[in-house]
Amino acid sequence: MRPLFVAVFLACAAVLVACGDDGSGEPSPATTIDFAAEAQRLVGDAVFSAEDLPGYERTGDDGLQSQASLSDECDIFDPAVVFPDAVATADSGAYESALDDQIFTLAAVYRSEDEAAAALAATPDFIGRCEDEFAGAVEQIARDFLAGFGIDLGPFSTIDVAIIGFDPTAVGDEIVGYRMHVNVNLLVTSRQYNLDAVVVREGRVVGVLIYGRFGEPDDSVEAELLRLMAGKLSAVNASLPE
Repeated sequence: MRPLFVAVFLACAAVLVACGDDGSGEPSPATTIDFAAEAQRLVGDAVFSAEDLPGYERTGDDGLQSQASLSDECDIFDPAVVFPDAVATADSGAYESALDDQIFTLAAVYRSEDEAAAALAATPDFIGRCEDEFAGAVEQIARDFLAGFGIDLGPFSTIDVAIIGFDPTAVGDEIVGYRMHVNVNLLVTSRQYNLDAVVVREGRVVGVLIYGRFGEPDDSVEAELLRLMAGKLSAVNASLPE
């Protein structure tokens, strides 16, 4: 009986060794995750969708980005131009409300927080390099809007454009804001248009909120939009592989 028991034991041991050990003495390698593929899959979740913006409608090719005539080097609506070294990028397309408020968002994923921070730090150079183009673009947006209401800018009307830095509502790990202000002086009244570009970083993910409206900037609406965007950036950052 004992020899039979020993034979069964040895047979079982041989089966276990054959199935559980490749003979190399080293553990099986872990599955490698393709960071770039994951970043590309997730980055679209960092920009706004229709579900995020009740009261707004997607404007398609007739939106804010089509109203601004910009060179390829200064196209602030192209995430590959704003974030040329990112692993993956996305944009939301343009949205507009019944009150003519305009929204456009971009996002970019980097391999490290340092790279993402460097991208945010480079935005002043981008704004400065393209300042004249941005000024001309927002002026044209204002002109087109007024023309749509039958308001003709006669010889006595003037348009003043200024691009300034401003302090947006603090969200994310880092944030920087720029305001493109247009003041249209007519004979009997004046109108203003403001286009804000706010850059937010959450970990390895950077996002841009572009928010335009006629009249005074609505800080409460913008703050709500920034908190929403920061939450989306944070969720994507948490889902990225190490």
